[in-house]
Amino acid sequence: MTAATMPVRCPVALCRKENAYGTEVCASCRTPLSGYARLHTYPAHLFNQGLAAAREGRLATARDCFAAVVHWCPGDTEARNALALAGFRLGDRDEAHRQWTEVLDRRPGDPKAARGLAELAELAEPGEVSEPGEPDEVSEPGPGP
Repeated sequence: MTAATMPVRCPVALCRKENAYGTEVCASCRTPLSGYARLHTYPAHLFNQGLAAAREGRLATARDCFAAVVHWCPGDTEARNALALAGFRLGDRDEAHRQWTEVLDRRPGDPKAARGLAELAELAEPGEVSEPGEPDEVSEPGPGP
């Protein structure tokens, strides 16, 4: 469903009438709707901007768009999956782990989050036990022979 076809529910609690996108005022209570409609559809706009940026290889921009959607709509698991993947591709494994774990908390069995966490686990060094969020120790190379 595109923004142009998405109905806009009147924000007035006693009204809540669905109006066509682009309607200037609510058909029932005459509340101005145009600004509310733009605000209502903005997360979808940001998500689409993030997808376009990711396709163009602008991963930092994509991550920022997805992060804004997650901030605005914390229950949006698709945006969280996209945020996790962008973070993962940017090398931020801790953030990817945190987002994919949150997706599975909200939607157990989500295949994208499960695949992402599995890939993170594969990348972990054998015997590595560090928890996400804990800094990894960096060892200095020893003297040569």
